[in-house]
Amino acid sequence: NIAQLKTINDNTDGEITLNSYAVALSGTSAEVAAALSGTFAANYTGDVSVSNAHTIAQLITINNGTTGEITLTDYSVALSGTSAEVIAALSGTFAADYTGDVTVSNAPNVAQLKAINAATSGDITLTTTDGALSGTAADLVDAFAGTVTQHTGTVSVSNAHNIAQLKTINDNTDGEITL
Repeated sequence: NIAQLKTINDNTDGEITLNSYAVALSGTSAEVAAALSGTFAANYTGDVSVSNAHTIAQLITINNGTTGEITLTDYSVALSGTSAEVIAALSGTFAADYTGDVTVSNAPNVAQLKAINAATSGDITLTTTDGALSGTAADLVDAFAGTVTQHTGTVSVSNAHNIAQLKTINDNTDGEITL
């Protein structure tokens, strides 16, 4: 059970071998994160259910700890962190779509912004709006697909584009666009 796995993780730095890596776990975000924070002999595949609001650090640990489905009590919890942290937190298999707002504390690249947009339907706030973005027209459109803070940095389109793509890119940046 979760209490036993948490106790084992809290008391060892070594590799943990389990009879079954598919046991479902349920508990608070702190309990589930603590239970999955160890080093297992094989990938943990059990589904997890979180019974309260989570932090970004807890969600990262849970996502890194299992390949099973993650059920959250609240999919609208706002997350704040670097682009890599936000992606790590939202990279799991969730039982429902994540809807929380996200604040990105660094300048993401196109792939990162695209991944964040794909992972949440919430608003995305860029604290650094002037980072340079470069990518294909389709990737740039996907990066700006959600509700994202107006971008002010330069944008470089690396391939041929159509008018709809160029309009979307232009609508989402105040920076210079290089075609």
